[in-house]
Parts: sequence; structure tokens; C-alpha cells
Amino acid sequence: MSAKPKIKKRASAGIYRMPGSRFWWYRFADENGKRIAISLKTEDETEAIIKKGEIIQNVARFGTAAYRPQKPGTGPVHQIDGVIDRYVDEAKNRLKNAMRPTVADNVSLMVKNFCKDTGIKHVGEVTTDKMETWIKGKKRAGRSTETLRSYSRDLRAWLRWLLDERLVINQEMLDMPDAAPVGRKNWLPQETVDHLIETAFKPPRKSAPDAPREVDNDLKFILHCGFSAGFRRNEIGEARVEWFDLERNGSGVVDVFSNEGFRTKDDDARTIPLKKAFKEFLSEYLKGRKTGYVLAPEKKKGANRYRYDPNRRLMTHFRNAGVKCSWHDMRRSFASNLLTRGESIYVVAAWLGDNVSVVERSYGFLGLGAGNIDR
Repeated sequence: MSAKPKIKKRASAGIYRMPGSRFWWYRFADENGKRIAISLKTEDETEAIIKKGEIIQNVARFGTAAYRPQKPGTGPVHQIDGVIDRYVDEAKNRLKNAMRPTVADNVSLMVKNFCKDTGIKHVGEVTTDKMETWIKGKKRAGRSTETLRSYSRDLRAWLRWLLDERLVINQEMLDMPDAAPVGRKNWLPQETVDHLIETAFKPPRKSAPDAPREVDNDLKFILHCGFSAGFRRNEIGEARVEWFDLERNGSGVVDVFSNEGFRTKDDDARTIPLKKAFKEFLSEYLKGRKTGYVLAPEKKKGANRYRYDPNRRLMTHFRNAGVKCSWHDMRRSFASNLLTRGESIYVVAAWLGDNVSVVERSYGFLGLGAGNIDR
């Protein structure tokens, strides 16, 4: 019978290293006296002692249920999602600058994706270096400057909370990427918008490349929502048949409102009159339908940010048309074309569901034909 390997104990109680083991481990007992062993993922004894202290703090806040008993070599398992959920809940319920529910959902998803991509299971594994590496990876993947800044801003806020709660220690604050030298002002004139809607075709079939192109009505709906009604990206995927009333006010309206699984920004509903071309399209596109999602009605909300996201479909259309445009540029084009033709900025702000100051700063840009200098 072989003798059990001797465990090398250290002055710091509970920290040990098995013969041949690369990392230090920390062993403690749960409320029922059952032993739990956690790999500290470090060869340095001083760092191991620090990580032990982090675990003790986590157990004091979340209990030992955050850790599952394991044998040396299996690695730690920590419910990092629970820490993220607690952060988001506190942010939504704070008295000052409370996080909006829709923003909280997006922040939660982004932070959880960060942890998943970087293999973080235990809150003590969160580091500034991992955040910076993840952001750089997103930059290499082609994410825009504004998107990178949004990711960094949300990760910074989470890291600051972790530091304040002493859930992580000895971490520098994450740096923000430089802002783009020019703000987002890109928008398309109405002539270009009309052409994009008119040429919303499905890709040619490989078996019959020379056959007449078939209209892509789903794509046309997406384009109308953005260019003709100023919908936000998530609103397009969440749009429901019952939002559209083709008879009200004679010309028809669309009511954007919250429903199960979806909340509008600030929980504000808004009503937008239907442009003539949009109404004519909808009269055929929605014929016979009374309720349900307009796009991909069979698709349910999953773990992703969007219930349905036809991003590739839309970006391919823009690329084939030779135009530079984003989801937000459609909304910006909606506002800018109306203002260029003389519509009141107060009316446009109401249709967008934003404050006038936001429209002035981010959406309302005037084309060359705006105004009448001899008025």
C-alpha cells in the first residue's frame, strides 16, 4: 500500500501545494463541514496569500455556495454571473443615476460575454489586463471606436464597483480608448434612401444567376423602419404587428411601446405617423396578420442582446449599394432629412423619442438644400 503524498503546509492556514503541483491551493470548510479545495492559479506564495484573502471576502458576501467542492486539478468553479447580477440589481435600484432596465440588460450581457470569452469563473480572476486584452481583441475584430468606448465605459464602472466592494484588489483602472476625431454625423440624403429601399432584393440564386431579382420584403421593412420611422436597432427586431395602425388619423400611425420581453428606452411609448410609401408597403406586407412579431415571428428571445438581428443582411445591402451606413445612421437620416425639409425639431424629437438637445447634438444635421435665405 503506497503512502499518501505529503502536503507541504505553509504558515498561512489552508494554503498548500501537492508534490509536483504547479500552483498553490487553498482549502477550507463550508457551513456543513465539507472541505472545499480551490486552485489559486499562481506559483507565487505571496500572491497565493492575497488570493486566499479575496476568497475569504467572497465567502463572507456570497457564502460558500459560490464554490463547488472539487479535487486538486479540476480548477475553481465560481458563479461569476451571480456577482454580475448583484452589480446590475444595485445599479438599477440606486437612488441617484439609476441604470435604466434596458441599459442594465445590455450591460449584464456584455460583462457576462467578457467573462465567458476570457474564461473568468471566479471574481478574483477579474483583472485590468484581461479587460484591456479583450477590448483589443474587439478592435481587431472590427468594432467601431464608439462601440469600444461603450464596452470600456461599462467595464470601468463594473471594475470600480468590484474595487469598492473589495471583491478584487490591486487593480489599476481601465483606460478609455481615444474618442473618434469626428463625431458620428453620417447620414444619407432622401434620394439615396429611396434608392436603397427600391433595390431591396434577395441575393441571386446560384442555380439561376440571370433570373429577375426577387424583392426582399423583410429587408424593405427593416429599411423603412429605420429611414422612414426612425426606429432604433432593437426596436426593429422587436416590432410587433399590433404596433401598426394603417387607418388611424387617415394616414396611419405606428405606436412603439414596451411588451413582454422588450422595453423601450426610458419606458417611453411614442407615436409616429406613417409615411405614404411606408403605409403602402405595409398594407401588403402585413395583410392578414393581426398580432405577433413582424420579423421572424417564430424566433424567441435567447441569451443574445437581440431577439432577431439581421445585421449581415442589412450590411451586405449597404455594401452592395456602395454606401456607408449603420443602423444608427438610418435613424440619423430620418431626422436630418425631415429637418432639411423644414420640419420642426420639436416634432422630430417627439417622433424619435429623444430630447431636443439630443436631436441637435446627434441626429439633426442639415443638408445643402435646407432653409430659405430669402424668407
